[in-house]
Amino acid sequence: MMDITYPLDEHLLIYPGDPVFKTEAFLSMDEGASCNVTNLTMGCHTGTHMDAPLHFLANGKSLDAIVLERINGPVRVIGYFPEKPGNISEDFLKQCHIQPGERVIFKTDNSSRFAGTRLLEDYTAFDMSAARYLSKLSVACLGIDYLTIEPVGSDGSVHRQILGAGIPVLETLDLRNVEPGRYELICLPLRLVGTEASPVRALLKPLSES
Repeated sequence: MMDITYPLDEHLLIYPGDPVFKTEAFLSMDEGASCNVTNLTMGCHTGTHMDAPLHFLANGKSLDAIVLERINGPVRVIGYFPEKPGNISEDFLKQCHIQPGERVIFKTDNSSRFAGTRLLEDYTAFDMSAARYLSKLSVACLGIDYLTIEPVGSDGSVHRQILGAGIPVLETLDLRNVEPGRYELICLPLRLVGTEASPVRALLKPLSES
């Protein structure tokens, strides 16, 4: 079993402008309390997380309306390491023979370069041709190894295309130790009501394991 969730602490980078991650003691045994209680502050997109359609669509489904089967079950991790840097496109996806309804996660050079500690100005994401192609296939879910699926300088069009097709998005996946291939995905968001996203605990289990 491989944990593909980044640890949540003050060192983990978040999308620029999002709420900061913070923990502080609410009750402390060191200060005479009978137990320790921690106060936690963070945004719904902190660390490894899932976007629901409401993130970019005013009338989109909120997190609690997403069927968990979409993000749990067989998944394919697809490697994308082109000779010339660039975003994932429809042309590349056609070579992958993705099946309608398949769960897909993409491992790119983001994994080694980001590592949870370095913001990238030239990260790999999905271009609009890829977003339209994946929407047409109605993939069950889509994941990537960076803070966003949106290309540098984009206006949110890729999110709107993918989420508009009802496809939940997994972002900031830690795929550094994951080889491309087929796995079982175990992914559970917090049961938040009416929100557009949630942190998740995401695990991959090789299909050969019993």
